[in-house]
Amino acid sequence: MTTLEQIQQDIQALPHDALNLLAQFIQLLKKTQTATQEPSQAEQPEKGSSAAILQFLHNHPLPPEHQRTALEIDQQISEERAAWE
Repeated sequence: MTTLEQIQQDIQALPHDALNLLAQFIQLLKKTQTATQEPSQAEQPEKGSSAAILQFLHNHPLPPEHQRTALEIDQQISEERAAWE
């Protein structure tokens, strides 16, 4: 099991770019933790429902570089379908 002391030593050895990435990851974890405060069982949408999918996406947003508009998604779907024909 990794101890806090080992983690601190590992962090001190990281290059600047890795430290920036680690800081971003920590911020993401903080956001995720507050956003995913488990609602009571009665409040949770049915597993696999559109409400459950939307709730998951709300609680776990994609990084900006992976987000697409509905138009972009529809265009990619059309391109995929055309490639199959």
